[in-house]
Amino acid sequence: MQCWGNPAAMDFRETCAFGMDLDKPTLIGAGGTESSAEAGRRSIFKGDGVVYPVRDPDETPTKTGVREDARMVPFKSVTGESSRDGSAAEPFGKVPDPSLGTRDELDYDVMTRYFSKDSTNEYPYALTAADGTGRATFEVQNDRLSPNLGCGAQYRAPDGVLGPRPCSLVIVPRGFHNPYNGDDVDATEKAVHGSPFTPALWKHRIVVPLDFAPVEGGCSLDKAERRTAGTEAVAEAVTSWQPVLCAGNGPIFGYSAISDFEAATQVTSPLEGAPGLVYSGDPVVSSNPPVVHAPVTLASTVVAINIDYNIINPLDVSGQPPPEEIQRLHGLALTDLKLTPRLLAKLLTQSYPRDGIPGENPDQTAGNPNSIRYDPEFLTLNPVFKDWPRSETATLAGLMVAVGSSTAAREVWQWILSDPEAKAWIQGKKPDENGMWVNPAYKDLFASAPETFPKADPDCYKERRFVPIQGVDVDFLLCALDQWPYMGSMSEAALQTLRAQTKGKGVPLLPLLPPAQDLTECCRFSDLPRKSAGSRFIMSVTDSASAAKYGLFTAQLCKPKRDAAGTLLPPDDCRTATREGMSAAAATAVASQVDGVKVVDPVKAWATPGAYPLTSVTYAIADTSEAADARREYAKLLRYAAGSGQDPGEAWGQLPQGYVPLPASFREQTMIAASQLENWVNPTSPPADNGSGPSETPTPSGVPSEGATPSPVPRHPVPHHRRPLRRNRNRRWVVHWGSSGSC
Repeated sequence: MQCWGNPAAMDFRETCAFGMDLDKPTLIGAGGTESSAEAGRRSIFKGDGVVYPVRDPDETPTKTGVREDARMVPFKSVTGESSRDGSAAEPFGKVPDPSLGTRDELDYDVMTRYFSKDSTNEYPYALTAADGTGRATFEVQNDRLSPNLGCGAQYRAPDGVLGPRPCSLVIVPRGFHNPYNGDDVDATEKAVHGSPFTPALWKHRIVVPLDFAPVEGGCSLDKAERRTAGTEAVAEAVTSWQPVLCAGNGPIFGYSAISDFEAATQVTSPLEGAPGLVYSGDPVVSSNPPVVHAPVTLASTVVAINIDYNIINPLDVSGQPPPEEIQRLHGLALTDLKLTPRLLAKLLTQSYPRDGIPGENPDQTAGNPNSIRYDPEFLTLNPVFKDWPRSETATLAGLMVAVGSSTAAREVWQWILSDPEAKAWIQGKKPDENGMWVNPAYKDLFASAPETFPKADPDCYKERRFVPIQGVDVDFLLCALDQWPYMGSMSEAALQTLRAQTKGKGVPLLPLLPPAQDLTECCRFSDLPRKSAGSRFIMSVTDSASAAKYGLFTAQLCKPKRDAAGTLLPPDDCRTATREGMSAAAATAVASQVDGVKVVDPVKAWATPGAYPLTSVTYAIADTSEAADARREYAKLLRYAAGSGQDPGEAWGQLPQGYVPLPASFREQTMIAASQLENWVNPTSPPADNGSGPSETPTPSGVPSEGATPSPVPRHPVPHHRRPLRRNRNRRWVVHWGSSGSC
């Protein structure tokens, strides 16, 4: 959990964002379920009365500051507001309930004023595997994302110094020992019960100090802003560069994420206020105004995963349990997932029945494996899934993709369609060797590579409900796009992968309270909850920087391998978005429709050993018709992007994880483009081509080499400024623990 208070204060636990009663783990083991009553709540009132006392003897006002008759540890917001605690002085009330009308308020109901189940970053359960180790990726939130914690907002420290508010990451260990007498808990319980705020558990807490970059200040709010916009593939890099560029009264660069194709329209727009520089993976052909192209980042499109090994010792087809080394994976995060072009095509076309909705056309995907984990092709590449539970819920909860058009989507489809097996399958010409067909709603969409991830499945679930106010029966529809919605961006797709939540809807259909006043307010389908620890099986198409930002593992892209009889075999050529894989792909870049501008062709990269095929170079594309002062400042941005901005690191101004430093030739091209932009003179006639390239701009000296050692940069060289168009970087902690009990 994340807390804003003083770790030495009596009320420290009251400053922690925790208690939304997220779902319990669903790992199943011998002897009972591995869950813990009240472990996800702030309640200190309930107990089983057998293993533990109903009330902890240390839970007294003298020792903890909480009222004797309190039913929960109250929450204190950084704003000074404090929640009710359920005591006689601050009693709980009633809350609406779709099935009961109203019910008694509980501790997590009180907390909805401050947090929600969708936005909270708490982890009520972190799994320890059979080998005693574990891993949990924690989403750290600053004041912009969690204003009730205020982390990073300006405040005055006890010593009188103004600065960004620090916070803490708090880890409360729990296991199989009764915290009151040290004995093992009953074997049928399989868990330690009670809130982590229970004194007997809370006293073992581990507190990790968190320092934050300021979320306000740093760049003048009175100074004019140079607009930039474009693909979100550069978002993390641009966000890192912005505060360094504005230091010392430097230029302020705003940034808004738009599609590659909209970027081309905006940079050539004659309208006042259009950005003078955009970012795109697609070159822009324009002579009015002329534009210059400068490479700024090298990144990739990836399939991010958040999957828990869920090995419950089932008997395999031979009647034997899986090997011990497989059983010991139980509870760990899966790091190795392999996909072929055809497997990704199956996911993107909702061709598994579970990825659609049983509805008016139940035969759309009839006969296909229910989900990817039952697909023989997938199991050949990923045999560990043969030992997964047989439960229908222990499988993929849809593949999340971003809405809108992008070069990233087009490149994914180009890569898929370059594989003969995948192309024949996705166009509906041939089933796979196990008889699986493409969802027929998709088979006519791939004469060429689309620029979006279409969701074309037409199926809907229908439920009829009598609406008293209208006095009629009304059909309420839950369609495939409701259950598996688009994400607003690739960054959001990565965040929701970390949270293990698709943001979709599902049954049951719930009446809204208070009573509906019109048809649109009658009823709604329920929100699908987060997948709990132990049952997470979430995947998304995102960018490599967003996946790295949220600490996500990514799938390997593999070439299918077959024997002489055509039988699919485990692959031996798999690629990942590593520095080596992306650099190898950059070396294959080919000429585009714009002279001097090279792009990575996923088909050529796929044919090159070791090259990751979904690698892309993003260009900054600048309008030469801008005023001289604007061109000079945009040129400064380009020089920084090709210079210190390519130094990998976590400090502001450095190149964040998920990017690979540009090769020296690309960086030199950007330096030349910066000089061209700053010194631009509209040509009166085409220059003579003597085969030596542009002669009016000398090659700049001092271009860092591809493998240069990053120069040291202060952790936070300048404060993080507030701008309506820029993004805040929220960070993450990855917590590992070992069998010795160390953290």
